[in-house]
Amino acid sequence: MRPDTAETLNNLAKVRDPGKRRELAMGVVDLCVAQPLSPTAEPVAGELLVTLSSKSDTETKSQIAARLAPCDWAPHDVIRFLAFEPIEVSAVIIEKSDRLTPKDMIELAEKGTTEHRRVLAMRANLCLAVTDTLAQPGEAIVLKALANNATAEISENTLDICLTVARDNPKLREALARRHDLTTDFATQLCIMLPENWREELYRRFGLDKDKVEKLAVETALSATPEDVDKDAAKRVNDAAKAGKLNGQYALDALIRGEEAVFDHGIAHLCGIKVSQWRVALTMGGVRAAAMACQAAELERTAYPVIHKALQRSGRMHQALEGDAMSAAANVFRMYGPEKAAKVLRQMGSRA
Repeated sequence: MRPDTAETLNNLAKVRDPGKRRELAMGVVDLCVAQPLSPTAEPVAGELLVTLSSKSDTETKSQIAARLAPCDWAPHDVIRFLAFEPIEVSAVIIEKSDRLTPKDMIELAEKGTTEHRRVLAMRANLCLAVTDTLAQPGEAIVLKALANNATAEISENTLDICLTVARDNPKLREALARRHDLTTDFATQLCIMLPENWREELYRRFGLDKDKVEKLAVETALSATPEDVDKDAAKRVNDAAKAGKLNGQYALDALIRGEEAVFDHGIAHLCGIKVSQWRVALTMGGVRAAAMACQAAELERTAYPVIHKALQRSGRMHQALEGDAMSAAANVFRMYGPEKAAKVLRQMGSRA
């Protein structure tokens, strides 16, 4: 492309009429996708398309992006420009364009929006430098997309970030559990956060030692509450019991306030078991243990969803209240009275 031709095209790019600007832009796109441009023409065409795109409406930019994304020789300048546009324009570029470099993707991960990072996290064959940058903000929606991307390389550092965020995000835990490139240590740590059906799958797939995982889960449950907080909670519950104020509603109110240690001691006292037994039972039995506790403490059945969601928010309940979890809870309420529920709960916490 001769200098005078490039100058003429750049002048045309400044045309004010939207229709003519769009027509010119799509014409240049047609030239770009028809065949590879020469080394001198490619940057000129790229600069021209950036100028045209920057003054175009969203629909036009989206059409330009859709045409250029699958083109192996599209001008790099316009591809990079479009990648940083709002996601309705940039998504197709981020997903498909081979002209995006690792450097472009790292910058996009650093400076783009959460939605840019989420779409980028789904891109095939991401390298470690990109995935590490994507993981840094610790956004659950981005980490879940990364975990679901079987072709993405994921470092131990990124897995550590995932594990931390996963404590409060069941969907991320499940996405991580589906990966086949986890280390044995990571899979063991993840197992502690998963319901029983997921644990069994990880035991098999990664050859984990079930006894070791369960022992670690018990140790984690018993060491989670600071000693001073535990002592204060025990005293408050004992005082409430002596004053005749300890009942299921007392324990439930404490949980709603976020006073989990008070809830633990209260529910254990009402169920006639040690607080350590309750904590182990909850860790090992999840939904069934919480439902048994409701029955043993003679709480109304309507209290269970409140307890379940509160424990889920704090990372102690690993299943959403739907499907199998809802059925398991319903079965407990249908089949167990208070005394039998307390007995089963004590057995569930026998490893304490």
